[in-house]
Amino acid sequence: MNAGRTGRASTDPRNGYANWVAWIDGFRRGDDGGLESLPPIDGRMGTYVEARLLERLSAAFSERVRAWQTSLGHRIVATPPTDEAQVALLLRDAAPGLEPLARVAASPRLPRPMAAAMHELLAHTRAGARDAVRESARRLREPELQPELHRAPRPAATPLVPAPRDPGALGSVRPATSPLSERVRR
Repeated sequence: MNAGRTGRASTDPRNGYANWVAWIDGFRRGDDGGLESLPPIDGRMGTYVEARLLERLSAAFSERVRAWQTSLGHRIVATPPTDEAQVALLLRDAAPGLEPLARVAASPRLPRPMAAAMHELLAHTRAGARDAVRESARRLREPELQPELHRAPRPAATPLVPAPRDPGALGSVRPATSPLSERVRR
């Protein structure tokens, strides 16, 4: 049937690139398939090719993080938490959305600097989500602490200063040549 296939990633760099591109495109659309069938990004495909792959992967990863944040924001608006129990429940319900991203970041097929950057982004995202949900709950409990925006009166418009008129410009009331201008030119 599949003669010669051992179940490991293809050793042909072109197939590796094409497989990665297909996987990244699916990941961008929300497919959470594993990376086991993909070759490691370890220099064998060439630095230029791998740089392009990492750029694509980084963009797709960031898009997925933003989509998760947007979804959480919609949940906060739809059902604002009012106490710590609801904050914890909202965060617990949203957490599974980051699990596929954490699996990608933990993959040994990625270069370590890329994996570390992904883990850092996820940690920052989780902390920001916790803060946003808690702040939402605090504002519901303590509406008097919401910041008030006072409108400062606008200063009066600055009057336009007319530009000095050039005696030779169109619309000038003086003739371009005059006895006085002749003396100045000499």
